[in-house]
Amino acid sequence: MRVVLASLLLVVAPRMGPAQQPAGSILPLDSLLARVATNHPVARQARLLVDQADGVVRGALGAMFDPTLSASWERKGFGGTEYFNYYEAALKVPTPLGIDVKLGLEKTRGQYIAPDRRTPGQGLVSLGLSMPLGQGIITDRRRTDLAAARAKRVAAAGARSELLNALLAEATAAWADWDRAERVLSVAREGQALVAFRATGIRRRVEAGELAAIDTIEVRLEVVRREATLALAEADAVAARERLGTYLWDDRGVPVALDSALRPAETPTVALPSAEWLARELTRALEEHPKVQKARGDADAAAALQRQAAVELFPDLEGEVARLADRAEVGGLSDFPATSGNYKFGVSASSGLLLLKERGKAGEAAAKGRIARLVLADVQRDVAAAVRTAAAAMDGAGRATTWQRDAVALSRRLLDAELSRFEAGESSLFLVNQRERALLDETIKLAEAEAKRVMATAKLATALGYPARLPEP
Repeated sequence: MRVVLASLLLVVAPRMGPAQQPAGSILPLDSLLARVATNHPVARQARLLVDQADGVVRGALGAMFDPTLSASWERKGFGGTEYFNYYEAALKVPTPLGIDVKLGLEKTRGQYIAPDRRTPGQGLVSLGLSMPLGQGIITDRRRTDLAAARAKRVAAAGARSELLNALLAEATAAWADWDRAERVLSVAREGQALVAFRATGIRRRVEAGELAAIDTIEVRLEVVRREATLALAEADAVAARERLGTYLWDDRGVPVALDSALRPAETPTVALPSAEWLARELTRALEEHPKVQKARGDADAAAALQRQAAVELFPDLEGEVARLADRAEVGGLSDFPATSGNYKFGVSASSGLLLLKERGKAGEAAAKGRIARLVLADVQRDVAAAVRTAAAAMDGAGRATTWQRDAVALSRRLLDAELSRFEAGESSLFLVNQRERALLDETIKLAEAEAKRVMATAKLATALGYPARLPEP
């Protein structure tokens, strides 16, 4: 600090400047965001959204591809006579096309067996297909569930990024407010120290008869003002520090208190990107923003359910065909005879007469699909508006910060000039206090403008779909 002497007994207005941070006691914004993204409970919950969606996808994949093994056994004996002994086993392998491959074994024995159920001594093996000819020929419940699950996973990934981006934007705002509060506190302390030192010099000069007694009241009023400002600044700094501390957690999920010795690191000025860069990023955001991804995933899931509801209006028609062979003659699938008249074939069909239930579901699914598409269009428009609003806010905050720096420099020059006039006896203590108070106010406004600039940058990044920090142009 530079000290200007009004006289041998009056020390006034050290030059005000940025507070010096001890090495190793600063908290950069990037470090804070990295800790929040890794350890904060909301960030952990966001990651679990995708894990949950992955479980749904695995379940749908299981229904699509998981083979099923079935078996049944029936036996009847009475009066020492074995009437029948039926044994059946089947392995069904689903395919993505909705066609099931079936491998079966039938074996019967007994005295009273229906002719159509008789088998060779070693049993009868069958290899065939079961395929939909009606409802499932376009899609079926298994394929619909898988498509919906994959779409929901996309939506979950979007929701995860949306939660994380919002969390980091809030943490950035808390950090910027903490930075502002610490700067304001530093200015308030400096102003209080200046006026307290000046009050001592004024009292000495009044006692020496160099100044009028009224000047003691003038300087006392300024001391009271500065003390009140300092008290409010201290309370504001504590509140800002506590708010920022709510974002700090360790890797075990335990809250961590913000060290009172930590101070915010100075953040570099980020210039507003060019109009071409913003236009390019806006086009990307309309396709890849987390909110858009979430809305599109919901729309795709609704579309899959809409297709399923539409095909359920078709008759439920299914065909099954299989080749048969004596188990004693077949050691593997390759041993099935190339040509044979041994086969079985069947067709089953069913359909509601009025299809009231199916038409109701189709109407409901169609309405949900339209709603999802409208939501997607609305989200895209909101994203575009948020980007333009945030870009304007960042530009305004950047220009305001530049002008405010000039205001601080000009206020300092006016104070220096007023101090020179006071030394020459051409000014008054009232005007010196006014000039110094103006410099303090302009310095506080600069801290507020720089905090708004940091917040505006984070808002633009979040509006574009990035986690609180803009990418390199």
